[in-house]
Amino acid sequence: MRDRISKQRSQLILSQPFFGALLMRLQLVEDPSCKTFWVDGVSLGYNPAYVATLSDLELRGCLAHEVLHPANGHCWRRGVRDGARWNEACDYAINPLVLNAGLQLPAGALIDGRFLGKSAEEIYAMRRQEASDQAQQQPQAQPQPQPQQDGSGEGDGGSPPQPDGQDGNAEGKAGDDPSQDSPEFSPGEVRQQPQADQQTLANEWKVATMQAAKAAQMRGKLPDELSAMVESATRASVDWRAVLHRFAFEQTRSDYSWAMPNRRYTHMGLYLPALHDQSVGDAVFVRDTSGSVFDETQRQFGAEIEAVFASLQPRRLFVVDCDTRIAQVQCFERGEAIELGSIRGGGGTSFVAPFDWLDEQGIAPAFLVYLTDMHGKFPSAPPEYPTLWASTTPLHRIAPPPFGEALEVIV
Repeated sequence: MRDRISKQRSQLILSQPFFGALLMRLQLVEDPSCKTFWVDGVSLGYNPAYVATLSDLELRGCLAHEVLHPANGHCWRRGVRDGARWNEACDYAINPLVLNAGLQLPAGALIDGRFLGKSAEEIYAMRRQEASDQAQQQPQAQPQPQPQQDGSGEGDGGSPPQPDGQDGNAEGKAGDDPSQDSPEFSPGEVRQQPQADQQTLANEWKVATMQAAKAAQMRGKLPDELSAMVESATRASVDWRAVLHRFAFEQTRSDYSWAMPNRRYTHMGLYLPALHDQSVGDAVFVRDTSGSVFDETQRQFGAEIEAVFASLQPRRLFVVDCDTRIAQVQCFERGEAIELGSIRGGGGTSFVAPFDWLDEQGIAPAFLVYLTDMHGKFPSAPPEYPTLWASTTPLHRIAPPPFGEALEVIV
């Protein structure tokens, strides 16, 4: 079976040099304990029994599919996300790329038009929000007497609830098939290397991906979709939390002022400015509550609002909820305990109302941070205070805001 995989890998080198060149970086590992394949950025594991069920074209497509995981950084971008849902999100992200390259995938490959062009992080967030919404919409089941277990698996209550990432089918259960007996890794898993090795691997794969793309482009065999993927995968990533805190702290008004001359030099007849430290004034955070910002993003953003308030200690903190109009304003004084209330609102999106409200109230904040998907109406004129747009849409897919700084918030 290894020889067959090597042959199809060679075919990819000739017909699809981008995939073929990257596949040469992965060591083939025969692993009957896995369901189909797994990849971790160093090795590519395969179940020989499963590979035997694939045609040559399907096997070629599966190899291309697997190598796109480390090429996109999926093996070190998961973080604390649920493994099973992350695997599915990664598959939704890369399967269209494989098909658009003219390759074939086995029946049942995860494809959904809603996710075209979206990153694995975006897809993960969308599917997690959908699961949360579905759970809230389901009526609370009334307690029922538990039927006696007779080993048949049948009962009035139906199938028992499954853990996150399982759908209750036979593939999620261990049986006589040794491919289903692995307790550690789920079928087709995107495995992660130890934390200490991840940054080195990530850098190596970025370089290799750019080199493979350049070689394929010189041969005229790099589709536009793959070119866009390479650009996105090799783009430097920045922790949005660090950018948010940096922006907030940069607005502290510690500067030299002529209002109070430096006394150390007045006896020499020199009037030089002294360092004037003025405590931070008002800080404003606006939460887009139109429904376009997912619940988990709102929760993490709320945690950062509290962290900024605790460390920066502005005179007042305003947290404004807004869709097309302001639905709620919370105000916290310096030294006051902060506990953010639930978001309020729902509807369209317009960014005008918070800026108008601040003008009406005569509030000139030290800075304003706006969490939104960036799809809405902007004010006609920029404000006089610094503004940071925390975009839940990747910045390469939106037009730059008419004013202020923008950062990408993907959780």
